[in-house]
Amino acid sequence: MPIQPPHKTTDTKYKILRAAAQIINTTGVTALTLEAVAKEAKLSKGGLLYHFPSKDALMKGMSDFVLQGFIDKVEHIAGQDQREKGKWTRAYANVTFSQPDDELTMNVAFLSAIAANPEMLLSVSKQMQQLQKRIENDHMDPTLSTVIRLAVDGLYYNQLYRINLREEVREKVLNYLISLTGEETL
Repeated sequence: MPIQPPHKTTDTKYKILRAAAQIINTTGVTALTLEAVAKEAKLSKGGLLYHFPSKDALMKGMSDFVLQGFIDKVEHIAGQDQREKGKWTRAYANVTFSQPDDELTMNVAFLSAIAANPEMLLSVSKQMQQLQKRIENDHMDPTLSTVIRLAVDGLYYNQLYRINLREEVREKVLNYLISLTGEETL
């Protein structure tokens, strides 16, 4: 399911973040300026500055938006899973596999943004380490749950690099990884 902002202020922020992602994906992170983002988002620079007062704030906003959206989805799916064993690993796999192209586009920009700012990388690392702890404590062999997560990450990067597997192969891989959590395929 695509990321859907809930109200007007968030709609504008989302529009700005999408514009920033578009610039990063088409011309590179070095071309990201507040002026370029305002133009791409069809806003005045003042309108942009109201939401993101600096380029660093914009990049942090992009990082927070993408990462928090991902973590929220994983937590939501894990919270709905009635099976304790492997629920965090399954949720991680399912959310990662179900990202639509517009989220993948935002993720490419997100990765470029954090690569350009070591402070953001530390923040992302801390949040992902917390998620990894949940995966390691998922009522199953922590090595196996980590291997599943790493396989999922590898498939995610294949998507980002547009090394797309055929849909039936992707589905079989997902089902196989889910089966390793000790549960039936979804």
